[in-house]
Amino acid sequence: MATEAPRNMGFYMLIDKEMQKVAVFRWTEEGVTLEVLKEGGGPMAREYFTEGILSYRLGEFVTPSQPEEFMEALTEPRNMSYYAFRRED
Repeated sequence: MATEAPRNMGFYMLIDKEMQKVAVFRWTEEGVTLEVLKEGGGPMAREYFTEGILSYRLGEFVTPSQPEEFMEALTEPRNMSYYAFRRED
């Protein structure tokens, strides 16, 4: 990929008519971690963390066990109205 994979990705959810950060995915030397900030978005963030996310570039699901590919997949455009990933580094 042309850009370096992000180290921090916020996961946002539409709450009370505004996008609010509900979780953060972080890539450190120990691997990818998930911090849930608001339980409302916790289940969906946890599902991405445990089940993986589709990488359109690779054409397959990637999990945190593939940290670079996983974090890159979080930056790919998604057709979501009530949720969004935002690069934070």
